[in-house]
Amino acid sequence: MRGVLTVNKMTHTQRVKAMMEGRPFDRPPFIAWGPHLNLEDRHVGDFTKAVIAYQNQHDFDILKVMQNGLYNVEDFGQVIEEPENSDDAGFRKTKKSAFTCLDDWRNISKKDVNKGAFAREMQSIKILCDYYGDTLPVLPTIFGPTRMLTQLCGYAPGLGIYSTPSFIGEDFMAYVHKHEEEYFHVMDVLTDQIIDLMNAFLDVGAAGFFYVPGATSFGFCTNEEYKKYIWPYDERALKAIEGRAWFVMLHVCGMTVDHMEEMVKLPAQAINWEDQSPTNPSLADVRAMTDKVLMGGIDRNKDFYGGNRSKVKAVLRDKTLEAIRQAGSKLVVAGGCEFNRETTHRFVVWHEVMDELSVDRANSVG
Repeated sequence: MRGVLTVNKMTHTQRVKAMMEGRPFDRPPFIAWGPHLNLEDRHVGDFTKAVIAYQNQHDFDILKVMQNGLYNVEDFGQVIEEPENSDDAGFRKTKKSAFTCLDDWRNISKKDVNKGAFAREMQSIKILCDYYGDTLPVLPTIFGPTRMLTQLCGYAPGLGIYSTPSFIGEDFMAYVHKHEEEYFHVMDVLTDQIIDLMNAFLDVGAAGFFYVPGATSFGFCTNEEYKKYIWPYDERALKAIEGRAWFVMLHVCGMTVDHMEEMVKLPAQAINWEDQSPTNPSLADVRAMTDKVLMGGIDRNKDFYGGNRSKVKAVLRDKTLEAIRQAGSKLVVAGGCEFNRETTHRFVVWHEVMDELSVDRANSVG
């Protein structure tokens, strides 16, 4: 495996940067995130303690912060229902959407990132960055402008997330075509809001972001519509932080994703998607499109299950080696989205596999 040689044990940041730059590193970086911390994620003290405990237990090479899935729309008036248990998905807990009519698109204004829910998240990220310093890249979660707009409007057809229908109706793009002027206006404001937010996170020490680009997993637009109405806003947001953020990972959410050939052109260092889904491109497919860092290789829904520890370990080892074969050394071994609560106790087996790969490489070189 090019780039992986016997070297002294590295910090997480050193390992990730060496991988990105094509220098020798001790073992392939790996990461998992999830489940959501829904009982803690709106309380700074509880949340940061839980995140630190999770990271220190599992020792991942990148910290993707599992913020409340609606933190970005709280200050606009989204009413969030309190979760009753830890498995309540945070992004499903909207009681009332912030936007209920077209006038909300016309009248939108930016919010101060130093107040309200944004300030709460800023405080949490600062605590995490101060705690880990330069030893671990901390990535806050950023929902791109299109995803933010659909959240604000309560639009998620077929997913059963919102209790009342969105004023947009079932066809997002038909509504956009009918109200182009208002759409371009609201997207401009949301993009500026996201740029403000990312710069504020960088100011408190974030290395980059877990960035969710346009809501392509809903499958609601043609390629031409994507390039006109969605892609330019993600590009603008990400270009605004070039040179400040050193690790931005695009998270393309969905078991079936569209527009991958366009998304790999967005200004970011890495891209993650459900590469194990048979309806999605493989690591090898996307490696043929880009030289970005690829993040994948593990099936979060299958590879950790089963009562036989040795078999689970063998699966994880084989999957990691196959990921390296397809993606090369510019790889972070990962799942395609958040992990279930019932699988996290198996992360110790995964870490064991990664450590043994380091030993194997040392022996092969020696």
